Amino acid sequence: MKQDPGRKAGTRNATGRRGFLAGLAATAIEATGSAAQTAASTQRVHGANGVLQVGLIGLGNISRGHLKGLMSREDQVRIVAVCDIYKPRLEAGARLTKARAYNDYKDLLADPNVDVVFVLTPDHWHARMAIDAMRAGKDVDVEKPMSLTIEEAREMVRVSRETGRILAVDSEHTAHGIWKPAKAAIQGGVLGKLLWSQTSRSRNALEPPWNYTIEKDATPQNIDWEKFLGNTPKRPFDPERFFRWRRYWDYSGGIATDLYVHHLAPLIKITGPEFPSRVVSAGGSWLVPKDVMEVPETFIMAIDYPSKHTILAGGSLANSAELPIVVRGHAANMRFFGSQLRPDYLLIEPEHPYIDKVREKIRRGGFEGRWVPWDGQGTERKGASEAFRVDSPPSESFLENFLRCVRTREKPVLDGELGYMVQVAVVMANQAFRENRVKFFDPKTEKVS
Repeated sequence: MKQDPGRKAGTRNATGRRGFLAGLAATAIEATGSAAQTAASTQRVHGANGVLQVGLIGLGNISRGHLKGLMSREDQVRIVAVCDIYKPRLEAGARLTKARAYNDYKDLLADPNVDVVFVLTPDHWHARMAIDAMRAGKDVDVEKPMSLTIEEAREMVRVSRETGRILAVDSEHTAHGIWKPAKAAIQGGVLGKLLWSQTSRSRNALEPPWNYTIEKDATPQNIDWEKFLGNTPKRPFDPERFFRWRRYWDYSGGIATDLYVHHLAPLIKITGPEFPSRVVSAGGSWLVPKDVMEVPETFIMAIDYPSKHTILAGGSLANSAELPIVVRGHAANMRFFGSQLRPDYLLIEPEHPYIDKVREKIRRGGFEGRWVPWDGQGTERKGASEAFRVDSPPSESFLENFLRCVRTREKPVLDGELGYMVQVAVVMANQAFRENRVKFFDPKTEKVS
């Protein structure tokens, strides 16, 4: 369940040792308070008292949301193992969870008591750890992005199929209930031929992006620097890279992999999952110098699909204004309102020549909703005075969906195959930006040119 560190200035830097310990303490209090409200699972798997036993690889900032969610479901899951290469974090995580502590993730994977693994590390380790976990017989929830390369994502899908293990790419946005009626309306032809869609994610703060605190007591003695680097280029110990790794191409894909994955995944899912055919990019380091952050703070990508549909994703880490989420068809448009991560409702706005046809499609489809006055966001347009409103139905959280799928062996809402399609798009976008070229994808060979 992806959290949003840095959404509000003043809270984004609480990742120092004291901040981390305080965060873990708050997590424990919140989790204990909400545990009683969690309904008992109706479906169990083999394990101690039918409870799934979980191992967490990575105890950095993103782990707090996972810890809270898991610790509030003690009737369903128990954290039995934790792993981190930074000793103070590992010690704090072990004290909080009372779980076994591992410095090396392979030792955690060898633990026979671990049923399920959460990979919560920097991006360049996601694929290797998830693949090793599946081969060790564990089901996997890996934070988005699932990998940094297309080849890694492809291999993750292959191993998931080969081993029969569940592979979920963690993104809370994709689990939201609004996407079910949206998909039904699109597949029911309410919008007509899809033309282009847009989504966005932006932030702004006084300090440069991803300005996580560099802990003063972090040293080569309590950080396993070689494990952090993995197969990336060898470099001398650098706390800046360890704590602010999202700024560097070696470990991150920047805003495209950190944020746009959240928004592209549901759009691709509701408009018809497919690989891109062509991707172009624009943007750059317009405010933040490259010696502070290698990845661009402002980034726009346009993706063409074989079904003759284009998706635009854009935003900035230096300005918070965002594009609304819109799917445009020949007969009608679908607009989403509320949070960019979890919209409250959608409106289907007919294009003037097709009002009667859209109304008939909605009637025949039996979609739940109501017609409401609609002025086109402030401008009265002749013949387009009403739109069809659909409120978001209740839905599982991503964690609830993942845990259920582990028990039932269903596909998660964002499984490896859909994650792979998203990963191809964001990787191609970054390649297009860095090479200043248009990039093409061949779905037969699964290669980029």
